[in-house]
Amino acid sequence: MNENVLIVGGSANDFNHETESDFASYQAVSVLKAKGANVFLVDDNPYNFTIERSDITPIIADLTVENLIEIIEKYDITSVMANIGGTPGVQIIYQLVNTMGDATPKMLGLSMAALEATQNTELLRRNLEDLGETGVKTKLATNVTEAFDAARDINFPVVVRPVTSSSGTLRLNANSPEQLEEAVQLALERSPTKQVNIDQGISGYQEITLVVLRDHSDHMILVGGIEDMDPVGIHTSDSIALTPIQTLSDPVLQKLRRSAFNLMRGFNIIGLAQVRFAVNSETEEYVVTRLNPYFDRQSAFIAVSTGYPLLPVMVSLVMGENLTEVKLPSNFTDNTALLEPVMDHIVTRFPVFSFGEFEASWVVTDHRLNTIQKSVGATIGVGRSVEEALEKALRAAHFNSRDFSPTIMNTLSEDDLIERIIHPRDNRILVLMEALRRGYTVDELAEMTKINPFYFYKLQRIMRIEEDVASHPWNTDILREAKYYGLSDGLMAKLWDEEYEKIRRFRWDKNILPTFKAFDPSAGEFDENNPHFYSTFEKENETSRLSQNSALVVGTGAFRLGDGAAGSYTMSMVSSELRRLGIPTIVMNNNPNDLLFIPQIADKHYYEPLELSDVMSILEVENPQYVFIPGNRIKLITKLREMGVSVNVIAKDKYLPTSLSENNEQTIVNYFWDGQILTPISMAQQDNSQIIIDQKVMTESLYKSLPRPKLKVVHPGLYQLVVDHWPFEQEVQADDLRPMPFTHLAFLNKITGVNWIRMMVRYMTDQVTSDDEVLLQNWRNQSWAIPAGRLSYSNPDFAAHLKIRESQIDNGQFAMGARMNKIEND
Repeated sequence: MNENVLIVGGSANDFNHETESDFASYQAVSVLKAKGANVFLVDDNPYNFTIERSDITPIIADLTVENLIEIIEKYDITSVMANIGGTPGVQIIYQLVNTMGDATPKMLGLSMAALEATQNTELLRRNLEDLGETGVKTKLATNVTEAFDAARDINFPVVVRPVTSSSGTLRLNANSPEQLEEAVQLALERSPTKQVNIDQGISGYQEITLVVLRDHSDHMILVGGIEDMDPVGIHTSDSIALTPIQTLSDPVLQKLRRSAFNLMRGFNIIGLAQVRFAVNSETEEYVVTRLNPYFDRQSAFIAVSTGYPLLPVMVSLVMGENLTEVKLPSNFTDNTALLEPVMDHIVTRFPVFSFGEFEASWVVTDHRLNTIQKSVGATIGVGRSVEEALEKALRAAHFNSRDFSPTIMNTLSEDDLIERIIHPRDNRILVLMEALRRGYTVDELAEMTKINPFYFYKLQRIMRIEEDVASHPWNTDILREAKYYGLSDGLMAKLWDEEYEKIRRFRWDKNILPTFKAFDPSAGEFDENNPHFYSTFEKENETSRLSQNSALVVGTGAFRLGDGAAGSYTMSMVSSELRRLGIPTIVMNNNPNDLLFIPQIADKHYYEPLELSDVMSILEVENPQYVFIPGNRIKLITKLREMGVSVNVIAKDKYLPTSLSENNEQTIVNYFWDGQILTPISMAQQDNSQIIIDQKVMTESLYKSLPRPKLKVVHPGLYQLVVDHWPFEQEVQADDLRPMPFTHLAFLNKITGVNWIRMMVRYMTDQVTSDDEVLLQNWRNQSWAIPAGRLSYSNPDFAAHLKIRESQIDNGQFAMGARMNKIEND
């Protein structure tokens, strides 16, 4: 094979766009390189992890059609991997194909018919009719008058969506003419083509997503299905989601499966696609609501949950192999690619919201959930039952949120409770449990919420277990049942008004210990060695200690505002370097899109909440030599140290404080601390919109004059001196320096061409090389990869999603993503 393959990155992180495209790109590179391809990756995301691989050609550039054409011509690109950049990557590729026409390189995994249908729901509806499928009634409009005509034909309620929105899938409910006019005007502003879709409202239907694969010989498999607990009318990213599907009858599921296969064939999709359905739970009729012929967060959720090697198989298919020919890593059996995964566990994805963070800074938001996404990330919980998976996902998602404190529910008046049942908010699961506690029946709540009664019975069981635990302290049988259904030691300690350590010791004495199960796509039917694990409380254990000199890397948790993507990048780089050094590496996290779960960067992966009891369970199994934890887990770090665990903290500031004033800049001096010597690296300027680093600013005389206080910390790391003006005339003390935020750390790596995270890990593990020492000693004379660059915070359209004015946003604390570009110096 002599292919020059271009991967187009996902650009800045945003609502519904975390790190899943980077997660996919890294694995795609491994497959492409194994097949002999030359790989080129272009992105402008400073937090991109894959672009720092040493076996590819990295290209940092704005993602524009003009730049892509220039790259294609310069590097003689023969193929473009077109289905792993998420919505932003797919949209730019769509524009590229329309611009280049017949001169376009081969588009791997791209069905233009499917892609056009994703941009135009009227076209999707017509195609569905041709295939004998039913879609949502829809009309295209270019102004308010046409929108009213469409609404009269379809009837209220309707959903208004901008065509090819740069802000992702923005969906606006309109139940009246007044709401329609406002929604259309907003959607027209968000549409580059100044067009909107007026869709039939189907609120209350059950939302189902199927992820399917197809090869060139028309072999197809269903990789997995996702069921939203909440009905249509709440954005799928804001709903609790479960896999495998729990409440559909098998005949209905088989109908959806056949429909998905029909669409794969009809649109000639090779590789992967997701088909989203809305199912009327009373009549069991369904409509197709969406077709996504690319990898995104739904695909990432299925890949993580099933243990199926989705990315390697998908890339092999778009490169021309059939499912019967795909060669997988040795830990999978030969027929894994061709077999539809079977799960013997439940995985729940739980949304994470940022309302509390905004309100702590006096920024008011609307907590109500609707068709517009408000969550900024998600966690997963894995267990042998729905109850266990829900419990683990819930406590992983909201470890410090006041809105998710059960005691808050007790203060709700009856009117407030009913209002929150009918108009759901972020903490609706606790509202529903409170309603059950007050005597509302399952049938009443199912009618009011359109949530399947199945879930209310599950919530009732969780409540019963909690009540049994509270009323029977130190009862071994009840404790055993509580642990089996996912209740944490911390919750038990709270219910019994006891210390956590006493609960843990009692469990040990009574032999109530967790076991760990592997994510096997065949549910154990075939002999596979999948190194991905989750805990439960059963007898059979499927894991054992990895090595006596291993390292455990704890992730940052769910994607959150500020440095969510940068934190994922940082801890993944820590894991990658540990493994490169030959240290057996274990990772744990609870974010389904996290880069830590890239198979190649760790030897073992645990999908667990990041609470003390869960971390201790893994420490007791693995007994690692090193433990690395990000600085945002302050309580966990403190508790582990109290229990005698030696922890290496990847230090970070809580967030990067900036000024909301455009005219107020800060000067930053970046340092590397090796444990003894403080080496200045660069100077930067920042305001509320950007960070600029320019190598030529650091003159020789300035470099020599910079303050170098002796730090009090032992562990190596990266630190900053932040001042409002320069020169800074006061004497600088050690306490004046702060840990470098992950945002700056990722940007600094890209600009200098030196991976400071990897170097920090080498210093922490006493594996420093002579090249490292020479680099620091002669840093002033080093050539940088990018002599001058700018990181610009992206606009995540908080106005549309959360009704927040951009002028209220402190980007250091609330930015979701960023772009970077080179600055050409004269």
